[in-house]
Amino acid sequence: MKHLSAWLEHSKLFFGLLIMFGMAYVFTHYLDGDIGVVVWSFLILAPLISLFLSRSACRKISAEWQAPSYCAKGKTFTLTMTVHSESRLPVPFLRCRIHADANFSQEDNRIVQSAMTSAEPLEIPYQLTAEYAGCAKVSVQELSVSDYLGWFNFPVNAVPETVKIGIIPEIPSLSNANIILHTVSDIVLTQDDEEEESAAAFSAQSMPGYIHREYVAGDSLKRINWKMSAKRQKLLVRMDEAAATVRPAVILDLQPETSPEALKRREIILEGALGFLLLLVQQGIPCTIRYSSENVWKSIILENEDAVRNAAVELAIADFTCGGNRLDPTLIQEKVGAYLIYTAHPDENLALDAARLKDSGYLCAVCLSDANQSALSGFNAVWTLNQDFAMQNLKK
Repeated sequence: MKHLSAWLEHSKLFFGLLIMFGMAYVFTHYLDGDIGVVVWSFLILAPLISLFLSRSACRKISAEWQAPSYCAKGKTFTLTMTVHSESRLPVPFLRCRIHADANFSQEDNRIVQSAMTSAEPLEIPYQLTAEYAGCAKVSVQELSVSDYLGWFNFPVNAVPETVKIGIIPEIPSLSNANIILHTVSDIVLTQDDEEEESAAAFSAQSMPGYIHREYVAGDSLKRINWKMSAKRQKLLVRMDEAAATVRPAVILDLQPETSPEALKRREIILEGALGFLLLLVQQGIPCTIRYSSENVWKSIILENEDAVRNAAVELAIADFTCGGNRLDPTLIQEKVGAYLIYTAHPDENLALDAARLKDSGYLCAVCLSDANQSALSGFNAVWTLNQDFAMQNLKK
């Protein structure tokens, strides 16, 4: 379709020029030679002058974006392209069209055409609505100048670079998540008790052990030494850690997406993971979220609700490219206890990568309710998540 449109434009120009040259020939040889000379001069000089002036003006045009770095999902905002011209000649017709990722819906995607001078920059506003969470891009599809006669079109070289806008995911309230929350909580508490016993045995031989103080409001309940508190008849909190804290890991197995349907599915998984992380920190369980961006795996430690909200902002600019590693290679080196893999693409490759983690802790997969779960048979548990953020256990 694009090539056909360009061919039609060139065809109209060709036939228009053919008709004008035909009229000049008739005037010169059959009607009036003087008028014919004037017509021929116009046909030759006018396009050349128009061509020279427009091309000179085109080389002195530059443009830049004015866009927010982040945007809340569902919000409509204005993206502005500001065009500057250093030419003293007016620019006849500036043509501009942008391309926005499927994360956005655009109210008007027509080509903008406008004249401009060097006196004031030209501002071209675009209304976009953030539909799906994630890192979205807006680029210039066309920025060109047409000459004064409308015969020629010259692309502007100094076009602005692609702009990235992070659409912040929401943190939903999950339903039917009590069982998986209790399972993870029991695993973390059990491993913490094992670490405490090991640390106490070690310190009895060579080190002084834990230092304690009285409990104050706001302290994590996990740091209370219940045995010593029972002996002393008051709540005592450990001041130091003899062993590494066990933090369950929520791992995002997501990929870059281009279609609205795929973006919606990825968004459900992303927001479902944030909802579960919020439940964990509300229960006083520190945890981590791990995700890939720009082919690098990243980790965020979460200990309170504000940290989860900040993580949602950081995830808004992640592109989820993993560089071939579906899971973080460093996971097996850390005290995790429970691995919760939120995946938008459950398949055999993911199952193979996750198999090496099974001996190190509880392995759970969370996928969409309509996804193919047959490849996840090696997990300790498989949960599904629907678009209403209701969870269901498939593997008892």
